[in-house]
Amino acid sequence: MEYVLLTLTGLLAGVLGGLLGVGGSIIMIPAMAVIFSTLGGRDESIHQYQAAAMIVNFLLIAPAVVRHRRAGVIVVGVWKWLAPAALVGILAGVAASRTSVFTGENEPYMRLAFGLFLFYVAGYNVYKLLGRTGDGRDPALAEKMAAWKKLGVGGSMGFAAGLLGIGGGGLAVPALQLVIRMPLRFAIGTSAATILTIAWLGAITKNIWLGDDGSAVRSLVLAGCLAPTAMIGGYLGGHLTHTLPLRAVRVAFILLMLLVGGKMLYGTMTKLGWIGHSDTPAAATQPTVRPTQPATAE
Repeated sequence: MEYVLLTLTGLLAGVLGGLLGVGGSIIMIPAMAVIFSTLGGRDESIHQYQAAAMIVNFLLIAPAVVRHRRAGVIVVGVWKWLAPAALVGILAGVAASRTSVFTGENEPYMRLAFGLFLFYVAGYNVYKLLGRTGDGRDPALAEKMAAWKKLGVGGSMGFAAGLLGIGGGGLAVPALQLVIRMPLRFAIGTSAATILTIAWLGAITKNIWLGDDGSAVRSLVLAGCLAPTAMIGGYLGGHLTHTLPLRAVRVAFILLMLLVGGKMLYGTMTKLGWIGHSDTPAAATQPTVRPTQPATAE
């Protein structure tokens, strides 16, 4: 059942990742955490889930990029600045994820950061759903934006991808719209192309860091379960980007992000002891044991 659910997770991650140009980690990582903690009784390292998801990100986004390229929504003049900055950023992000702040006893803070990131993604999509911003300028004008802005978006995207094990599109698509002023579909296509450029490096670096204790093998097994359906979903999602209105998809996406983000945050805060524990001292909760009275002789 665990592996059946993984294949379904891969399909869902592929469709949403290809549709919105965000990669699939924001679906896969929380799903793996829930599946194996609930059904398997295992609380494996989130770094292992990230390593598997980073492999799948490269495979699922490739078919979507093919579809975006055919539709002509990849802005090369922006991508050529994003890609090198994102490559440097993803190495920095993976390195940061190895520090004591996010490993060992502090690993729950990685889960906390990821949960907060999901709420950020949901919040931005609510903002777009309410129509507070336009769809951006002509994509040709985005190519003329200052180079430092493009480098900043690319570096931030790469760092988030390396730190959280995500594709980086959840940060890049909003940033391309707000900072570079790109139309949504062009932001999705350009983000997807950048993910394809950097995901392979993040996957290799993250899996090498897992070491030879079997964790990397486990990561490959998980990726093998997720990847086939994720690739199918990625192509389907890339096709839907250009054939369906995104309003209904945004609503479903927002609800999903709130659900998985809320569950991850609740589990993490419970594990850290921030919630779910009584303030009553342990001694006060113990039943009173009365000494046994000797039997009275008749």
